[in-house]
Amino acid sequence: MIRSQLGAAPRSEISPRLRVRAVLFLFVVAGVSVGLAVESLLAGIVASFQSPAMGRRLLAWDADDPRLEDQLGQAYKGTNQDEALRHLERATQLSPASRLYWSDLELACESAEDAQCADQARERLLRLCPMAPGYYWLEADSCMRMDRPDLAFAQYRRLLELDPTYAPSVWSNLQNVQQPEPVYEKVLADNPDAELKVGYVDFLSDEGDDETAYGIWRRLAAGSLSVPYSSAAPYLDRLITRGRINEAVNVWQDLERLGIVKAGSEKGNLIFNGEFGRPPLKSGFDWRTGNITYLVIDFSAPQGYHRDHCLRIDFTVSRNDEYEPVYQIVPVLPLQTYELEAFVRTQDITSDTGPCLRVRDIRPKGFPDAVSETSVGTTPWHPVRLSFTTGPHTEAVQVSLWRPRSRVFPTEIVGTAWWDAVSLHPQRGPNPK
Repeated sequence: MIRSQLGAAPRSEISPRLRVRAVLFLFVVAGVSVGLAVESLLAGIVASFQSPAMGRRLLAWDADDPRLEDQLGQAYKGTNQDEALRHLERATQLSPASRLYWSDLELACESAEDAQCADQARERLLRLCPMAPGYYWLEADSCMRMDRPDLAFAQYRRLLELDPTYAPSVWSNLQNVQQPEPVYEKVLADNPDAELKVGYVDFLSDEGDDETAYGIWRRLAAGSLSVPYSSAAPYLDRLITRGRINEAVNVWQDLERLGIVKAGSEKGNLIFNGEFGRPPLKSGFDWRTGNITYLVIDFSAPQGYHRDHCLRIDFTVSRNDEYEPVYQIVPVLPLQTYELEAFVRTQDITSDTGPCLRVRDIRPKGFPDAVSETSVGTTPWHPVRLSFTTGPHTEAVQVSLWRPRSRVFPTEIVGTAWWDAVSLHPQRGPNPK
């Protein structure tokens, strides 16, 4: 009764046409799934098969699959070079825009010592990827092995234009087969990257060819060379370390003339940046720092002797150590007497040996060290001076702020010292004989 009143529940009818469509859709989905599964299986087999027999059976399924041809060529490498090259060439024919297949073919041609085949493969790689530095490296390296230096130079030149980070490898490749001058002329001369050229100078110097390095530097410095100081610093410091002081002085003067190093000396003062008016370069002929353990160094401390800035050194831990926290290499003349002067003030310097000035020859067994008086306790600004005469072979000296170890109680040192207006001048009058 109730059912009759409410009415029968509605029945959902699916038309035969919709049923057919649904069945067809399921068949399509199943077909695609099976196809993808077969494709994945084949891809796995292609990537993993090792024997040529397996490759030939797979080619029966799909004779125009470049992956199969490439993998079959790889499987033949080492056993049948002709077959390897044939299948690898077939892969490039089926997929001529694939750099992978051309790269595999190039390597196989190299192994087979087929120069023409390798050249063609590399040319195609360069056309496919003209901005890929690695292919220029391969081409240049191959040309060097085949004794084709002019073509190798052209490829190295393009390689460095695209990616200068290849430079050390390029220089290493060329150093045993080509003289530096032709390398510079044919690989670097037209390159606008000045840092790259200075890097070649540094490379030659590091390899011990200082003469050629300096010659190329002079050519660079004669133009409008614009590089950060950090690019030239390794070469400059190596010249100083090796005692090639005249060359180092010329390089330093070039850097000043070109504005890479800002002039930092008053006229006639051989000390660079003696007023501590700017942060030191810590290389070249500017101030450097030595062992500063237990010390605090400030190159721009306020309230200098007669300008805004000065050098401040804080001895923070009570110890009886020798310190040479700040020094500078200064070019000088042999058999010449010089006067060194600085202004210093101190606060609460303990020990009987406070900070002082020291000058020594950078060459072993040069003239005896010259040392000024020390400053201890608390003192206002006052001058500290010393004079010295260079030896017959002296070319540069090391001027430093120095604290020797004490031998008298109290030995340990703490406190603060300020330094300013450091100057070095040749003494007037004839040189000693």
